[in-house]
Amino acid sequence: MDVAESPILSRLKIGNRLPTPKGVALEVINLTQREDASNHDIVRMISADPALSARVIKAANVLLTNPSRPIATIADAVTVLGVRALRQLVLGIALIVDYRHGPCKQFNYPHFWTHSLLAGIAAKHLAARARLAVAEEIFVLGLLGNIGQLALATAYPEEYGDVLEQAKGKALDELCRQEQDKFDCDQAELSEAILADMHFPRIFQALVHDFRQPELSKMVEGTREWRLLHLLHVASLLADACLASPSERVKRVAKLRLHAARVAIETDHLIEIGDACVRDWLEWLELLNMKMVHIPQFAELLNQSDAADGAVEVPQWAHAAQANYRMRVLLVEEDRAMLVLLETMLKASGHEVLVARNGVEAMGLVEQHHPQLVITGWTMPQMDGITLCRKLRENPERRNVYVIILTVQESVDRLVEAFEAGADDYLVKPVAQKVFFARLRAAQRVVQLQEELAFDREQLLRFSKDLATSNERLQRLALTDALTELPNRRFAMERLEQEWALSKRGDRTLSCMMVDIDHFKPINDKFGHPAGDEALKLVASTLRQSARTQDVVCRYGGEEFVVICPDTGIDAAYQCAERLRLNVAALKFKNQEAGIRLTISIGVAEKKEGVTSIEKLLNRADECLYAAKQGGRNRTVAEK
Repeated sequence: MDVAESPILSRLKIGNRLPTPKGVALEVINLTQREDASNHDIVRMISADPALSARVIKAANVLLTNPSRPIATIADAVTVLGVRALRQLVLGIALIVDYRHGPCKQFNYPHFWTHSLLAGIAAKHLAARARLAVAEEIFVLGLLGNIGQLALATAYPEEYGDVLEQAKGKALDELCRQEQDKFDCDQAELSEAILADMHFPRIFQALVHDFRQPELSKMVEGTREWRLLHLLHVASLLADACLASPSERVKRVAKLRLHAARVAIETDHLIEIGDACVRDWLEWLELLNMKMVHIPQFAELLNQSDAADGAVEVPQWAHAAQANYRMRVLLVEEDRAMLVLLETMLKASGHEVLVARNGVEAMGLVEQHHPQLVITGWTMPQMDGITLCRKLRENPERRNVYVIILTVQESVDRLVEAFEAGADDYLVKPVAQKVFFARLRAAQRVVQLQEELAFDREQLLRFSKDLATSNERLQRLALTDALTELPNRRFAMERLEQEWALSKRGDRTLSCMMVDIDHFKPINDKFGHPAGDEALKLVASTLRQSARTQDVVCRYGGEEFVVICPDTGIDAAYQCAERLRLNVAALKFKNQEAGIRLTISIGVAEKKEGVTSIEKLLNRADECLYAAKQGGRNRTVAEK
């Protein structure tokens, strides 16, 4: 069903209860809708009402920005504005004049028109700056954006008064809900239907339906229609802020700044637009004989909101993408409104957020908090975004920080400059919600991957250290005799190979001893293996303590030991062996009173001519050991 055919609109039209212009204004609107109407006919019709003529001429001069010459006649107004814009202007002026008061006691008619007029003027200035629509037409759209509420108050004064009383102090959606319950239609739907009945363009009809709650609109983000929708919403918020009570104004202005930033209207531009709106608004109030309202300078209004950013409501769209990975994010932006906007979206996504107003502040925060993501503006005092990127990349510890730079224009040269300075990505103002969260998710994936790689690298380092320690322990166990804690036979052979190579390369002497405990088997047989183990450990300890520092004592197997003597000739080795033998013979073994004494026999051999391998050296030492055993034990035999 077409919105213009809505049941409530039909009922209001049948009962002649719609707010419609009267007299000449109505005839002008009907005339402009005829295809055969000429400009001359329109001029003649408007001129029939001197008051309307004067207001149209003055309004046209106020609406036109920098006209080549002032509009002096209705004919000039028709020529400059065009028939459609003129019809809409006449409609708006007529409705303000005819419906300045009404039957609904709870409905504030003067405030309604004061607010609507300011919203229309703001919409005109915002659209002109953004070059999105004809300023004159967007003015009327802002002016009539809430006409559905006026229609409900005019057609159902008592019933709508009750609704207003019940919804007093509550949010807009609660008022709309009660309107639906009472009239099967809310003010947004009725505004859309009335504009359709007045032959406004379809896009204008959709805008008046959605602009109060743009987050619920199905318009595609970033399109011309979407930007117009949010401009209209900002215009309404600007009027809210200007007309709010002092106690409410700070919160209203903070909300205005947040939503203005969404459409790339930064603080300086907002001040300029706000002051221009107030100037035009005062002219309109005088033109329409409406009560003057005092409003502070717009810069003063905006400054009041700096301390109230916490009062900004988090819009529903900011919850679109809750992060499953919490990042430390540093926001660097000179414009307070853009800073609050991005901070709100990031916090709503669950991220930890730090803020700075320039690159110098940012570098201090980077050193203290080590952010994973930096989102920075381009133009800032003291240190701009490009310089900040370069500074971050100069430090090896900061090269992994993901950097997104904000720019007002997507020119190739500027983007190349940003990427060469070290930026990883960019965002164009106005920052579209879907694009922002998409870029944020991309940054999140990179940051998370970097963190995982760093964690894996740390784990590998820890594992490698643990593995090295384990290998060292296993190596020590593999080369150590568990009972005597002396190096074992394997170690002895590896060490002999090293010393053999050193002696050959440096023409150095090398000797070794083969040591055997005398009468060891009877100890095991008579007193058991524990006693034998005790004897082995006692002899091993004595050999180790008695040997020289450079000598290496190893357990060779069973009750045999080998002693490696680097840089030692046969005579010196013999003297060393005798010291070992005598020290062992002096030991007091616990079973010595039973007739068993601990003694050792030693064979000593030297690497010399004819001894061509380690095996031959060991064999010669073993032969000397055998000779010592044969000679009565407890003695040392050296090779001759």
